[in-house]
Amino acid sequence: MPRGEIVQWLVGFALLDAQRLEQGRPGDLLNLVYDLRRWLDLEPDEPLNAEVAALERDALRVRKLADSLRQLLEAVADRQRFEIRYKAGSVILDAARLGAEGGRALSYRDATLVDAVLRVALDDLYENIEATLRVRRCAEESCRSLFFASRENQTYCGHRCANKMASRRYRRTHGPQRADRERARYERQVRARTGSAIKIARRRVEPGKPVV
Repeated sequence: MPRGEIVQWLVGFALLDAQRLEQGRPGDLLNLVYDLRRWLDLEPDEPLNAEVAALERDALRVRKLADSLRQLLEAVADRQRFEIRYKAGSVILDAARLGAEGGRALSYRDATLVDAVLRVALDDLYENIEATLRVRRCAEESCRSLFFASRENQTYCGHRCANKMASRRYRRTHGPQRADRERARYERQVRARTGSAIKIARRRVEPGKPVV
Protein backbone atom coordinates (compact mmCIF):
# COMPACT_ATOMS: atom_id res chain seq x y z
CA MET A 1 0.00 0.00 0.00
CA PRO A 2 1.54 3.38 -1.02
CA ARG A 3 2.50 5.35 2.09
CA GLY A 4 0.77 8.47 0.76
CA GLU A 5 -2.59 6.65 0.73
CA ILE A 6 -2.39 4.99 4.15
CA VAL A 7 -3.98 7.71 6.29
CA GLN A 8 -6.89 8.15 3.89
CA TRP A 9 -7.36 4.36 3.88
CA LEU A 10 -7.38 4.35 7.70
CA VAL A 11 -10.17 6.94 7.77
CA GLY A 12 -12.20 4.92 5.27
CA PHE A 13 -11.67 1.75 7.30
CA ALA A 14 -12.72 3.48 10.53
CA LEU A 15 -15.96 4.73 8.95
CA LEU A 16 -17.02 1.52 7.23
CA ASP A 17 -20.57 0.26 7.64
CA ALA A 18 -20.50 -3.39 8.71
CA GLN A 19 -24.07 -4.05 7.60
CA ARG A 20 -23.47 -2.58 4.17
CA LEU A 21 -20.22 -4.53 3.94
CA GLU A 22 -22.02 -7.75 4.83
CA GLN A 23 -24.80 -7.13 2.30
CA GLY A 24 -22.47 -5.89 -0.43
CA ARG A 25 -20.54 -7.85 -3.01
CA PRO A 26 -18.93 -11.08 -1.72
CA GLY A 27 -15.46 -9.80 -2.53
CA ASP A 28 -15.76 -6.52 -0.62
CA LEU A 29 -15.04 -8.04 2.78
CA LEU A 30 -12.23 -10.21 1.41
CA ASN A 31 -10.59 -7.21 -0.25
CA LEU A 32 -10.83 -5.21 2.96
CA VAL A 33 -9.21 -7.99 5.00
CA TYR A 34 -6.53 -8.38 2.33
CA ASP A 35 -5.69 -4.68 2.58
CA LEU A 36 -5.65 -4.94 6.38
CA ARG A 37 -3.21 -7.87 6.32
CA ARG A 38 -1.00 -6.07 3.80
CA TRP A 39 -1.01 -2.90 5.90
CA LEU A 40 -0.15 -4.74 9.13
CA ASP A 41 2.70 -6.53 7.31
CA LEU A 42 2.33 -9.64 9.45
CA GLU A 43 4.98 -12.34 9.47
CA PRO A 44 3.66 -15.73 8.22
CA ASP A 45 4.13 -17.37 11.61
CA GLU A 46 2.40 -14.69 13.68
CA PRO A 47 -0.64 -15.90 15.66
CA LEU A 48 -2.59 -12.80 14.58
CA ASN A 49 -2.91 -14.24 11.07
CA ALA A 50 -5.62 -16.58 12.37
CA GLU A 51 -7.50 -13.67 13.91
CA VAL A 52 -7.26 -11.69 10.67
CA ALA A 53 -8.53 -14.70 8.70
CA ALA A 54 -11.55 -14.90 11.03
CA LEU A 55 -12.57 -11.42 9.89
CA GLU A 56 -13.31 -12.81 6.43
CA ARG A 57 -16.28 -14.65 7.90
CA ASP A 58 -17.58 -12.02 10.30
CA ALA A 59 -18.24 -8.41 9.28
CA LEU A 60 -19.26 -7.50 12.83
CA ARG A 61 -15.72 -8.27 14.03
CA VAL A 62 -14.46 -5.87 11.41
CA ARG A 63 -16.86 -3.25 12.76
CA LYS A 64 -15.50 -3.65 16.30
CA LEU A 65 -11.98 -3.29 14.99
CA ALA A 66 -12.98 -0.21 13.03
CA ASP A 67 -14.58 1.29 16.14
CA SER A 68 -11.27 1.09 18.00
CA LEU A 69 -9.48 2.75 15.10
CA ARG A 70 -12.16 5.44 14.86
CA GLN A 71 -11.53 6.44 18.48
CA LEU A 72 -7.88 7.05 17.61
CA LEU A 73 -8.72 9.06 14.50
CA GLU A 74 -11.38 11.11 16.31
CA ALA A 75 -8.73 12.09 18.85
CA VAL A 76 -6.53 13.12 15.92
CA ALA A 77 -9.34 15.13 14.31
CA ASP A 78 -10.11 16.85 17.63
CA ARG A 79 -6.40 17.33 18.34
CA GLN A 80 -6.75 15.53 21.66
CA ARG A 81 -4.60 13.00 23.50
CA PHE A 82 -4.98 9.30 22.77
CA GLU A 83 -3.49 6.58 24.95
CA ILE A 84 -3.26 2.83 24.39
CA ARG A 85 -2.13 0.24 26.92
CA TYR A 86 -0.77 -3.02 25.56
CA LYS A 87 -2.13 -6.22 27.04
CA ALA A 88 0.71 -8.68 26.60
CA GLY A 89 2.70 -7.83 23.50
CA SER A 90 6.41 -8.22 22.89
CA VAL A 91 9.23 -6.95 20.69
CA ILE A 92 11.54 -9.46 19.02
CA LEU A 93 14.97 -8.83 17.54
CA ASP A 94 16.30 -11.63 15.34
CA ALA A 95 19.96 -10.68 15.12
CA ALA A 96 20.61 -13.32 12.46
CA ARG A 97 18.50 -11.27 10.05
CA LEU A 98 20.38 -8.02 10.57
CA GLY A 99 21.66 -6.89 7.18
CA ALA A 100 20.13 -9.92 5.44
CA GLU A 101 17.68 -9.66 2.56
CA GLY A 102 14.13 -10.79 3.16
CA GLY A 103 12.34 -10.77 6.48
CA ARG A 104 12.66 -8.30 9.31
CA ALA A 105 15.19 -8.37 12.11
CA LEU A 106 12.91 -6.38 14.42
CA SER A 107 9.25 -7.31 14.84
CA TYR A 108 6.42 -6.60 17.25
CA ARG A 109 4.24 -9.45 18.45
CA ASP A 110 0.97 -7.97 19.63
CA ALA A 111 -1.39 -9.90 21.85
CA THR A 112 -4.56 -8.86 20.04
CA LEU A 113 -5.52 -7.59 16.62
CA VAL A 114 -6.79 -4.33 18.15
CA ASP A 115 -3.34 -3.75 19.68
CA ALA A 116 -1.70 -4.38 16.32
CA VAL A 117 -4.04 -2.09 14.41
CA LEU A 118 -3.66 0.80 16.84
CA ARG A 119 0.11 0.43 17.14
CA VAL A 120 0.69 0.38 13.37
CA ALA A 121 -1.84 3.19 12.88
CA LEU A 122 -0.02 5.33 15.45
CA ASP A 123 3.28 4.75 13.65
CA ASP A 124 1.79 5.67 10.26
CA LEU A 125 0.01 8.74 11.60
CA TYR A 126 3.17 9.98 13.27
CA GLU A 127 5.37 9.34 10.23
CA ASN A 128 3.02 11.17 7.84
CA ILE A 129 2.12 14.40 9.65
CA GLU A 130 0.91 16.22 6.53
CA ALA A 131 -1.70 13.57 5.77
CA THR A 132 -2.59 13.12 9.45
CA LEU A 133 -3.49 16.80 9.79
CA ARG A 134 -6.11 16.22 7.09
CA VAL A 135 -8.06 13.93 9.42
CA ARG A 136 -10.84 16.28 10.49
CA ARG A 137 -14.39 16.63 11.70
CA CYS A 138 -17.05 18.15 9.47
CA ALA A 139 -17.71 21.79 10.42
CA GLU A 140 -21.44 21.41 9.78
CA GLU A 141 -23.11 21.62 13.20
CA SER A 142 -25.59 18.80 12.61
CA CYS A 143 -22.98 16.44 11.12
CA ARG A 144 -19.55 16.56 12.82
CA SER A 145 -18.54 13.36 11.01
CA LEU A 146 -14.96 12.20 10.74
CA PHE A 147 -13.48 12.56 7.24
CA PHE A 148 -10.20 12.81 5.32
CA ALA A 149 -9.77 16.19 3.65
CA SER A 150 -8.78 15.84 0.01
CA ARG A 151 -7.87 19.57 0.01
CA GLU A 152 -5.93 21.51 2.63
CA ASN A 153 -8.74 24.06 3.10
CA GLN A 154 -11.58 21.52 3.17
CA THR A 155 -13.73 21.89 6.29
CA TYR A 156 -16.86 19.92 5.31
CA CYS A 157 -17.16 16.20 4.63
CA GLY A 158 -19.04 16.79 1.36
CA HIS A 159 -21.07 19.16 -0.81
CA ARG A 160 -24.30 18.48 1.09
CA CYS A 161 -22.92 19.78 4.39
CA ALA A 162 -21.16 22.70 2.68
CA ASN A 163 -24.41 23.78 1.01
CA LYS A 164 -26.36 23.35 4.25
CA MET A 165 -23.92 25.57 6.13
CA ALA A 166 -23.94 28.16 3.34
CA SER A 167 -27.75 28.29 3.44
CA ARG A 168 -27.74 28.69 7.22
CA ARG A 169 -25.16 31.48 6.99
CA TYR A 170 -27.25 33.24 4.31
CA ARG A 171 -30.38 33.08 6.45
CA ARG A 172 -28.50 34.51 9.41
CA THR A 173 -27.17 37.38 7.31
CA HIS A 174 -30.19 38.16 5.13
CA GLY A 175 -33.01 36.86 7.30
CA PRO A 176 -34.01 40.22 8.89
CA GLN A 177 -33.87 42.04 5.56
CA ARG A 178 -36.00 39.42 3.86
CA ALA A 179 -38.48 39.55 6.74
CA ASP A 180 -38.76 43.34 6.29
CA ARG A 181 -39.34 42.92 2.56
CA GLU A 182 -41.99 40.26 3.15
CA ARG A 183 -43.73 42.51 5.69
CA ALA A 184 -43.68 45.49 3.33
CA ARG A 185 -45.07 43.38 0.49
CA TYR A 186 -47.85 42.07 2.74
CA GLU A 187 -48.80 45.60 3.79
CA ARG A 188 -48.92 46.72 0.15
CA GLN A 189 -51.18 43.78 -0.67
CA VAL A 190 -53.47 44.64 2.24
CA ARG A 191 -53.69 48.29 1.15
CA ALA A 192 -54.36 47.25 -2.42
CA ARG A 193 -57.15 44.87 -1.38
CA THR A 194 -58.65 47.50 0.93
CA GLY A 195 -58.59 50.14 -1.82
CA SER A 196 -60.25 47.75 -4.28
CA ALA A 197 -62.96 46.88 -1.76
CA ILE A 198 -63.74 50.58 -1.20
CA LYS A 199 -64.00 51.25 -4.94
CA ILE A 200 -66.35 48.31 -5.43
CA ALA A 201 -68.51 49.46 -2.53
CA ARG A 202 -68.79 52.97 -4.00
CA ARG A 203 -69.91 51.62 -7.36
CA ARG A 204 -72.66 49.63 -5.69
CA VAL A 205 -74.10 52.60 -3.85
CA GLU A 206 -77.47 53.77 -5.28
CA PRO A 207 -77.53 57.13 -7.06
CA GLY A 208 -78.14 60.03 -4.72
CA LYS A 209 -77.41 57.91 -1.62
CA PRO A 210 -74.45 59.17 0.36
CA VAL A 211 -71.47 56.91 0.74
CA VAL A 212 -70.79 56.12 4.36
